[in-house]
This record gives sequence, structure tokens and C-alpha cells, in this order.
Amino acid sequence: MLYFITFTGLSASAQKTIKLWDGAEMTRKQKWSELSVFLPEKPDPSGVSVIICPGGSYFWLDLNNEGFSVAKYLNKQGITAFVLRYRTALRGNHHPAMIEDLERAMQHVKENSAEYGVNPDKIGVMGFSAGGHLAGTLAIYSDMRLSDMRCETRENTTSHNLTSHNPTSHTPPSGGAWGGSPYFAAMIYPVVSMEDSICHKRSRHNLLGKNYSDELKQKMSLEKNVRPDMPPVFLLHCTGDSTVNYRNSVVFDEALTEKNVKHKFLLLEEKGRGGHGFGIRPNGKATGWIDEFVEWVNDL
Repeated sequence: MLYFITFTGLSASAQKTIKLWDGAEMTRKQKWSELSVFLPEKPDPSGVSVIICPGGSYFWLDLNNEGFSVAKYLNKQGITAFVLRYRTALRGNHHPAMIEDLERAMQHVKENSAEYGVNPDKIGVMGFSAGGHLAGTLAIYSDMRLSDMRCETRENTTSHNLTSHNPTSHTPPSGGAWGGSPYFAAMIYPVVSMEDSICHKRSRHNLLGKNYSDELKQKMSLEKNVRPDMPPVFLLHCTGDSTVNYRNSVVFDEALTEKNVKHKFLLLEEKGRGGHGFGIRPNGKATGWIDEFVEWVNDL
């Protein structure tokens, strides 16, 4: 497979940015899918790395606050980081475009693990807000194919498999999983549920479109689909989150506990605007969570 690699000064000091879909496969919308590479000066000998999915209600991407700044901080801890610019509803994309991009990113990092100096079995994912939902989706569905999942795009309404890639694209690895299961999933103030009582309605609309089936809604309510063989999960939310109801993480924590999935849940008492969208630079009680995350990863 060809990957277009461009060296750039635009992605906040990334060493390079990769176009995830090559010329033969790239649709008009897939041209926006990119992966920015951040390599540490002193890599951790364990070879752990993480693909970061910024938030933005599945409509835009907070690339600087929840992407590049996080990657650079993790580099200082010896962790190789990749920031994913995945497709969103801003340019007419809905499910499964987002998960396709994350799977493709996982595949790329695995196939180029020697170049990046990372362990192909220790590639984790981290997501913020809607990006947290995307990270959780990969953790649950990385080896599954879901058929007849209907959602609307601005151009037409079609049925998609969760992992239905372009038929001309690279053949998946044996077993059918594109990038395989992540080493861990870190979900930071995440969207989790699609249920009316607690969902972030804008994220649901941008992910599923207008004419989604109840089956798709249930599949994308992550708390209902936790599996005992999921990778470990790092979960963080603030009780005063005024954007994404903190109960998204509470119900996910309960589901993880019920299925005996290894995880760590930090529920912090940060109020108002400070309870969401703070990345790694909160001013209140959420300060320092990223260091707890690094410690947690080192103990896996």
C-alpha cells in the first residue's frame, strides 16, 4: 500500500503527516484523513505508542488542545504519539467514516512499527469527548463486522458495515481485523451513550445522521456492548461537565465492572466550563490526570 507522507511545519511540530488513503483509493472526502507523527527524543524501551483522537462533537476537531499539545507532552514521557485527523460531519461524513479512519491509522502504525520504533502489540488509542467515543468503538468492535448499519450522508443514504472498507483497498490482516485490537483505550470526558436520557445529542446527530436505525443507535451506545475480552480502559470525567453528561462515563464504568474489564475510572469534581474540553491543561481538580494516565500505562 502506498501512503503519501508529507513533511510539514503546520501540524504543531509533527515530524511528518501521512495521508491515510492513497491515490487509487482516495475519495473526495477521504483526502482529509491524516495522521500526524510525533516521535520522542528518548523513546520508552517498552515501545508503547498512542493514536490520539481529538474531540469536536463529530463535527470539527480540536486538533491543538486535544491533539498536538497532548502528543508533545506524551513525547516528553517517552511515548510515541500520532494525532488522527478523522472525517467528520463538517464535510458530510457520518458513520462508518470515522472508525474506518481510526482502523486505517492502526493498520499504518502496525505496518510501519519498525520505522517508528514502537511495539506493534502496544499501540493504544486515546480520545477526547466524541473522540473518546471513537476510541471506545475501536476497543469494542476492532475484530467484528456489523452489517446493515444504516446512516445518512448529505449526498445519499446508504448501508455500511462498521468495518466495510473500499473493496479495492489493502487486504486486511488474517482474522479480518484491520488494525487489530488496541493495547488500551483512554476515554477522556467521552461521549458514550446514544440514549436520549444522557446522550450528547449533537454528537449523535453528527455520527449517525438523521435517518439512523434503532439497531445502529444501540450498537453505538457503547455501555450496552462492553465485552469481557476488551483491552484495558482509562476513563476520566468531571461531575460538573456542562457539555457531555458525566453519567456517560458512570454507566460505562458500571458496564466495564460488570464484565470484569480492567480499567481505571477518575471521576473529578470540576464544575462548569472547566469540566469539559480542557485537554491536558485544566486549571482545577483535573490537573495532573495525564500523569496518572502515564503511570497507569506503565503498569499494564
